[in-house]
Amino acid sequence: MYKEFGFWKEYGSHYSDSPSINSYRNKLINESYDKDKLVNYLNSGGIVAASSKFNFPHIFFNNTDRYGEFLLLTDGFWIWPEDLAEYVLGFDVVLPDDWYLHIIKNNYKISIEIKSEQEYIDWRD
Repeated sequence: MYKEFGFWKEYGSHYSDSPSINSYRNKLINESYDKDKLVNYLNSGGIVAASSKFNFPHIFFNNTDRYGEFLLLTDGFWIWPEDLAEYVLGFDVVLPDDWYLHIIKNNYKISIEIKSEQEYIDWRD
């Protein structure tokens, strides 16, 4: 079973049990990250599901309509929405300590086996 991160209560009523994104905003910790490596890691996860961007509105640009598919990514242990890197880069979001330590331990690399499992993507409404 995956650990989830990046699913915010601000996405709407279906996420009311999720944490607020504001609980994970910390400029000081965020500035300590190796952003190039971390963003590459977050953007290169294996795809486990696809949905509509309408199901995941942009939290800081509420009046922006979002079209197209929205991917859920994984490293085999964690699952996150595809735009998590954007929140890390632009809005000082920080990862849970245990996940960030896992990323560092794996030298910011996601195994090729995880990336190759994409042929079984599940479409979620």
